[in-house]
Amino acid sequence: MGEKAINIRPFAWHDLLTLYRFRHRVLCTESARFLTRGSPLGPLAMLTHLDPTRGIYTGVCPARSGETALIGQVVYTPGERSARISFLLPADDLDHPSLSSLLEALAEMAGSWGAFNLLAEVEEHHPALDAIRQSGFSVYAWQTIWQVVPPAQANTESWQPASPADEIAIRSLYQLLVPPLVQSAEPFPANGVSRLVYRQAGDMLAYAEVAAGSQGIYLQPVIHPAVENADEILAGLLARQPGPAQRPIYVAARSYQAWLESSLHRLGGLVTPRHALLVKHLAVAQRVNLLARQPAREIYTTEVAVPLVQHSTIHDN
Repeated sequence: MGEKAINIRPFAWHDLLTLYRFRHRVLCTESARFLTRGSPLGPLAMLTHLDPTRGIYTGVCPARSGETALIGQVVYTPGERSARISFLLPADDLDHPSLSSLLEALAEMAGSWGAFNLLAEVEEHHPALDAIRQSGFSVYAWQTIWQVVPPAQANTESWQPASPADEIAIRSLYQLLVPPLVQSAEPFPANGVSRLVYRQAGDMLAYAEVAAGSQGIYLQPVIHPAVENADEILAGLLARQPGPAQRPIYVAARSYQAWLESSLHRLGGLVTPRHALLVKHLAVAQRVNLLARQPAREIYTTEVAVPLVQHSTIHDN
């Protein structure tokens, strides 16, 4: 007889004990959320995540003979093209043979919500990286995160909050400087993102996405290499953030902006190990013809999502 199928079920009340047991063995795979909001494993946070209609699903691969249980969480904001894995645990046992089933269940849930991609971040030398890549994820970029203290004196006037009128210029800068491989995984977010923009001689040459929470401030700058004195520009960005004494400030340096790392080093930044940014594509765009109900019978074309994930592994009990 073949091996019994692995059933992934939603997180339930009785899983809190497992969660408590592994609370110090969690692999956080979404840096911005973790650094700005803290651990996703707080009991109160978990209880609010039991309802998958909130765009948060926590899946459990129950323990079997000789194997530990696995738990993973996926988070999705309606309207975005990508969902993100928030955490996996236990972090030191993710070469588990059932990991692929758990990741497939998380991917299927994300696809059912309308996500086109599922993203995760994993440290370069973490044992889980190879296992996750073998489950259909591929690297689309690399990233280091720097914790930097703002300098005592810096020019903050060149950095200003983005206005709706700046969106076209920001989008153009994004399309110019961000590689197509990254754009396919992280399409330009038009709405709901806080940004600062930098101008030099009247031209917009940089912008930074800002995520702030009770635990910290997370900056992801995109800066044109034609800027003059990147050290001063980054110093101004750091000094522009509110309350640096209460909340640490983190700056994400992507592989396609790796030249910023020398400036962050000169500013006294402390760097984390390099992380792989991973994507699993959940859908393909297919062009279909829609016949409009008009006298002229004009033909219109649009895009629809066709899920790649076909077979359910998620069970309700």
